[in-house]
Amino acid sequence: MDLNLKDKVAIVTGANSGLGKAIALGLADDGVKVAVSFLKDTEKGLDFTDDANAVVSEIKDKFDTDAFAVACDLASEEQILSMYEQVTETLGPVDILVNNAAYLPKGPITGYTEEEWNYTFQVNMTGVFIASRELVRRLLDANRPGKIVNISSQAAFRGSSSGHLPYDSSKGAMVSFTRALALEVSRDGINVNAVAPGMIKTEMVARLWEERKDKYLARMPINRIALPREIANVVVFLASDAASYITGATIDVSGGMMMH
Repeated sequence: MDLNLKDKVAIVTGANSGLGKAIALGLADDGVKVAVSFLKDTEKGLDFTDDANAVVSEIKDKFDTDAFAVACDLASEEQILSMYEQVTETLGPVDILVNNAAYLPKGPITGYTEEEWNYTFQVNMTGVFIASRELVRRLLDANRPGKIVNISSQAAFRGSSSGHLPYDSSKGAMVSFTRALALEVSRDGINVNAVAPGMIKTEMVARLWEERKDKYLARMPINRIALPREIANVVVFLASDAASYITGATIDVSGGMMMH
């Protein structure tokens, strides 16, 4: 199957590790030039520059394509606009946007502050809106087709039992956003879809998985946790011409947790 991805340019947010890294590598494997977007917030002591550069090096070493690391705090419109300028100058006009980065707070509802709730939506939804808006603007101005893939979650439909209410709610909003944006721009050749993964075997969940493996397995008909590449494969497909007749969809990649 020809995915027709060679030399396309993609931005993958939160691509310095975990699922974002797997998506970046998966796209690069099909010849996409990848902008590895990562968070650098010195005030909060968060700087993933080294991780992002390592992903770029891996892409350049393994695949016949180019890659570029770009810092971007999705809570900042200014930084999102700067990201597009840097990527366009370095790799070329953007064809594909994968909205993967997300903020994941934890606690019962009684422990959340308004500030934490608002920040979750600022990153997980407002940042997605601005990043998507900027790609759509550029595609329409150039009369070019494009792809947007949003990374939602099975928690958008099922909720979670571990106190991630703001995150779950933001991912539910992302599903509605995906449908609404697809209705608006699909006639312009821009496909907008989402992926709703279940639990993924990343560094972030490794300890939790080992502590509660039996509980989680009981909810998974496939009876195992997903590997990052398994989710990334679906994202690469949705970003390709092979998925040209799919738009406004949220694809369940949860090992059967959300059979429908």
